[in-house]
Amino acid sequence: MAGHQGLDVLIGIAVALLLTWLILIALAIRRPTSKVVQLEAAYRQFSSSGVLPSRNRRLRLTLLLLALLVILNVVWLGLLLSRASDERAGQSSTSQSATPAGVSSSSGPSSASDPRNGSAEEHKTIQLEDSADSAKPFQTVPIQGTYRGGGGTLLRVQRWESGKWLDFPLPTTTDESGRFTAYVELGQPGRYTLRVLDPDSGLTSKILVLMIKG
Repeated sequence: MAGHQGLDVLIGIAVALLLTWLILIALAIRRPTSKVVQLEAAYRQFSSSGVLPSRNRRLRLTLLLLALLVILNVVWLGLLLSRASDERAGQSSTSQSATPAGVSSSSGPSSASDPRNGSAEEHKTIQLEDSADSAKPFQTVPIQGTYRGGGGTLLRVQRWESGKWLDFPLPTTTDESGRFTAYVELGQPGRYTLRVLDPDSGLTSKILVLMIKG
């Protein structure tokens, strides 16, 4: 947050400098004063050019220098704005990736997105039955449910760990009616987020929270 605020300060400074250069350019090309007008009128009596050469040279050099400063200031301001936009995009991406992928209360993609489905009316879901929400370390915990429309399908139980889903070693298979029972064992005490996955279709069940008490 401190770096983002510092970048905003630099942008403010760049804008202020740009306005300053523009004001200086406006002052440099302002109408000549009465004394300069009198000098130019006197010079016209002896020269056909009618303009004081020294003033023209100074004006050109001043305008050239101020124009160069304006160009450099615009480039600097553009780089600062581009950097600020990149930082905001990075923060947005980080906030979105903070949520575990796939953790949702929904049952997964609809049957219309599964190319194996012959009809959009057939809706496949992985329904979990109520199971134990706590267990002791290395205690075998059964996870039961029904995979509607998924008879004879291999399923895997996964746990959310270190920012990704990890498979338990042993898969399970649904019977002809779509029922299945999987078994998990967890050794370390803590709170575990679990789900059941159909690896072929990518369909997942709702999440299940299991607390291992030491």
